[in-house]
Amino acid sequence: MKDKDRLGASRLINKLGKRYLKWTAYGLILLIASIAQSLPRFLPEIGSARPVLIIPIAVFIAMFEGPVGGASAGVAGGILWDLFSDRLFGFNALLLLIICCACGLMSQLLIRNNLISSMLMAAAALFTHGIIDWFIYDLMLENDQPLRVLLWCTLPGFVYSLAIAPLLYLLIYHAARRLRNIE
Repeated sequence: MKDKDRLGASRLINKLGKRYLKWTAYGLILLIASIAQSLPRFLPEIGSARPVLIIPIAVFIAMFEGPVGGASAGVAGGILWDLFSDRLFGFNALLLLIICCACGLMSQLLIRNNLISSMLMAAAALFTHGIIDWFIYDLMLENDQPLRVLLWCTLPGFVYSLAIAPLLYLLIYHAARRLRNIE
């Protein structure tokens, strides 16, 4: 009888360990992306534009893991981004929670998860986040030149991030596929 109990307990621990392994891997990817995104000269600037890595990664995780996993990835990525930025703490976490939950829902209910649909979702997420961020921090808080920030920082950063996004999709795709085979 004790052997059966030990066998059942070890199966439960093994199953939980594999689930934690998947989310630990996603968390490490988000952590590395947030560090790379916030280091001053790690990723080259094009003009005044810097790429945003956290949004596409969180969106791609949401497309593989659904709305609950996407919301979790969005909050985790947003909190990491907020830790390294000079913005209001929780702003990016709240926006990415909403965006990634919506992306996870749409990937489960409406669209297939492939490179083209993922790139469209990442483009929509980057554009939505960029416009809301620009509206709140540059237009409403009365920056000296909000149109210049939009045209020379926000929109080129959107294009730059979208150009890097296929590489990030392949990273998340292979990670999700390997971690799914473990379960």
